[in-house]
Amino acid sequence: MRSVFFPRLVNGPFGDPALYVHLAHRGQALLFDCGDLHGLSTRELLKLRAVFISHCHIDHVVGFDTLLRAFLCRDAELLVCGPPGLADQIAGRLSGYTWNLVEGFNFILIVREWGEAGGRQVRFRAANAFHPEEDRRCACPEGLLYETAACRVRGIPLDHGGIVSMAFVLEEPLHVAIHKDALDLRGYRPGPWLTRFKDLLRRRGGDRETIEVPLAGGGSATIGLAELADGIAHCERGMKICYVTDAAPTDGNLERIAGLAESAHLLAIEAVFSHQELERARERSHLTAQLAGELARRAGAARLLVFHHSPRYLDSPGLLEDEARSAFAEKDENRSVPA
Repeated sequence: MRSVFFPRLVNGPFGDPALYVHLAHRGQALLFDCGDLHGLSTRELLKLRAVFISHCHIDHVVGFDTLLRAFLCRDAELLVCGPPGLADQIAGRLSGYTWNLVEGFNFILIVREWGEAGGRQVRFRAANAFHPEEDRRCACPEGLLYETAACRVRGIPLDHGGIVSMAFVLEEPLHVAIHKDALDLRGYRPGPWLTRFKDLLRRRGGDRETIEVPLAGGGSATIGLAELADGIAHCERGMKICYVTDAAPTDGNLERIAGLAESAHLLAIEAVFSHQELERARERSHLTAQLAGELARRAGAARLLVFHHSPRYLDSPGLLEDEARSAFAEKDENRSVPA
């Protein structure tokens, strides 16, 4: 399968949490947590369509002002999603600035929060000095926070020392692979029309749907969606990335994480302490590297990415990753994450 999601840690495994995911062929990106964002260029920031914040500890939201500064003068809309209370916390951040010269600014910030009691959405317009508007309930069925033809993001609440920290899963609803040799054989010229074709398949467009296909020799042809699908593509299960951070090592959390990450192509998960410091991990409501690896193995994840390492391990920077990967690769069936 050719990747359609390209994730990278903005600050490495020891820095503030921020996972930037570029969406292939769209010039768009998503961001999971909003730690220090100085590692992203303005061009990269402006590709963002949505930001997903696990919780509002400072190392997870300190980059918000950098994000706001990049978008402020743009004609754009940005969605920020997170746990209950996020809208009020964002409103507090916004109210800390003076906004007397924003007439004509078109930037709109939408904050969507979700928890076990349901969802809420609040709009903040730059032109209105970011005063909260359109405060309303939103359904977010089963934690669905964001959805386009290309991807969707769901969240689940985890416990982090008595507060909610959300874990997220990014999914491609259907992976559509294009056979280049079939394009060449039929004389179809590759181009942006292929993105529209894939989106129609993901939306389950009807047999009557047609697409204007550019021809290699010039001109174009109108071809039915079903005929194209049979001739140039095949479909399979879409890609899946799971993002987990700041979760207490409780049985309830571990069960939820394993379920969310089931069969993920990538599990990006915190590994704050060595398992030798499990008691400290419990006190601080964080996962150990061994637990991270065991969760990846239990979920059947294809790849593991660990981050959010405690700075106490800076003198042995590979220790936590080695511990996590050892647990991930462990074949002893008697050794498993408690359920």
